[in-house]
Amino acid sequence: MAKKHTGLIKGVLKLPLYLFTAWVLGFLLFWVRLPTPYENDNLTADAVVVLTGSAGRLEEGVRLLREKRAGKMLVSGVHKDVLPHELSALTGSEQTLFDCCITLDRAASNTLENAVETAKWTSSNGYTSLILVTADYHIQRSVVLFRKSMPETAIIPFPVKSKMPLFKLAKEYNKYLATLILELVGY
Repeated sequence: MAKKHTGLIKGVLKLPLYLFTAWVLGFLLFWVRLPTPYENDNLTADAVVVLTGSAGRLEEGVRLLREKRAGKMLVSGVHKDVLPHELSALTGSEQTLFDCCITLDRAASNTLENAVETAKWTSSNGYTSLILVTADYHIQRSVVLFRKSMPETAIIPFPVKSKMPLFKLAKEYNKYLATLILELVGY
């Protein structure tokens, strides 16, 4: 009987090692599978959604809009103090493009809120397909949250290449894992 307890105790003591090994292997897979920028001349949708954050996202969204890949664009997570003409200048686009075709969402402050606010905007405009523009390290988690918030809407991921320090990439991986676990348990 003591032998059974010894085996159980050894298994419990090894559990952190097994969990750490699983985390490391999962992280390596996450890192290796970072998506590359989308290259498809036939890419179109009702609208483009850009999540604010790292460099290049807004410029790519505006480029997609200019190329007529979509008719409208939502920039989600814009700080309350940022003015449309500042974004226009940042992207080198005409203010008229911002006036006619770009909506700024200032309510969202995280990825889940981006998905919720985008779902409201999508529904109120009757859109059924979106090109989701965000950083390559952020796209996997974003797609999970957006598809959960808008199951009836086609979400086309559009990753933007970024340079992320390893520890920040690990932090994003932890968020991705938490999102997957919450999705798995139905939260």
